Amino acid sequence: MMNDDSPSQSYPVVQWFVARGKAVSVVLTLLVLFGGVAGGLAWHQWWLLPVSLVAAAVLLGLLLSYVEVLRIIADTLIPKY
Repeated sequence: MMNDDSPSQSYPVVQWFVARGKAVSVVLTLLVLFGGVAGGLAWHQWWLLPVSLVAAAVLLGLLLSYVEVLRIIADTLIPKY
């Protein structure tokens, strides 16, 4: 029996987020921004426009910092050989 615990197969979710984390962060932020703007325009709630802009900016900052911390953890956790 062969052991499949090679570094390339360890922590697949961590590796996926490290590889695609920045793009996922931007896409989720744009979804929140466009959803808030569309909701504000559809229901004539103009206060949702600046609130969705601030929420999207905060979300982007949090997600990008999460991805950066995950990259640091992955560098120390996943062997390079």
